[in-house]
Amino acid sequence: MHPDSPRQANALLHKAVPLMRKMDIAPTPYNYGIWYEYVRQTSPKLNQLVDSTIGKLGSLPSFMSKELFHQFLVAEEARYNNEHKDKLEELVNSISSNTYSMSESLQELESVVAKSRRVLSRADRHKHLEKVVRFLDQGTKKALNDAEHFSNSLNRVNEEVQQLKAELDEIKNNVDLDPLTQLFNQKGLERQLYSLIPGSEDDLSLLILDIDHLKDINIKHGRRAGTALICHIGRILLNKKLENATLARLSGGTFAIVLHEATLDYAIEYAEIIRSHLNKQRLKNRSGQGIIEKICVSVGVATIIGQESPTNLIARASGYLDNAKRQGRNRTASR
Repeated sequence: MHPDSPRQANALLHKAVPLMRKMDIAPTPYNYGIWYEYVRQTSPKLNQLVDSTIGKLGSLPSFMSKELFHQFLVAEEARYNNEHKDKLEELVNSISSNTYSMSESLQELESVVAKSRRVLSRADRHKHLEKVVRFLDQGTKKALNDAEHFSNSLNRVNEEVQQLKAELDEIKNNVDLDPLTQLFNQKGLERQLYSLIPGSEDDLSLLILDIDHLKDINIKHGRRAGTALICHIGRILLNKKLENATLARLSGGTFAIVLHEATLDYAIEYAEIIRSHLNKQRLKNRSGQGIIEKICVSVGVATIIGQESPTNLIARASGYLDNAKRQGRNRTASR
């Protein structure tokens, strides 16, 4: 996001709006964002993809604009972090609304200029000079006021974007957290285990859960669907989290759940509750259509033996997860 001056905003809109009209591009937040960046020419790869798509299809479909918007204008953490997602959507809509108002103001000014030219082309133009000057004065003042309002709006949005960026940077800098789900990462999980193991006996259990066929989901539905599924499962695990549990996302579609004061039998029962609950879920897109009709996961469950190291406990649970996969997936294994 760039804090453009009124003059810069005017110049960019004079280029972007006619292009959108020429190709009958709908005035959506995503389209405005892409075309505003396109005419700014600060992302050669974005411009190359837009040009390539237009060369093949003759225009830029709205779904493609949305894809490019998320790819080039929004960081992945901002896309899928629910805490910031609503704020981001609000900022996008604000930019769209202000840009649309500014484009209408430019159209009005173009109309004023065109009408003034018609009057000045007449033989009796000397009779209307004062009227034309007054007309132009009113039109340009309104356009300047609108441009100033637009610039102020952009600067305000830019400040909010910078604040959002700072929050996301802070999340990234937290070495114990996974920026995508806000759960612990592997390092955070290991730290938790190191602090819990000394006080445990045989009542600390580790569940390692992995999404079945995630690679196939990415191929069939796109990586965004796979990422959305990871986030969806992360939210479900948080909602079903026990008071004595710690959650982590290790990598890809693999999660870990540490149950304090939980025997092996209890941990297996809980794993089956989670797995069965996930089986009943389906991932939908914004239009409400189902993308994934049944969410399947495999789970490996291990309970600590003596003063077992965190590394060894994770390795055992991971080995049991592999066994669950080999046995047909969508099941729990504890050996």
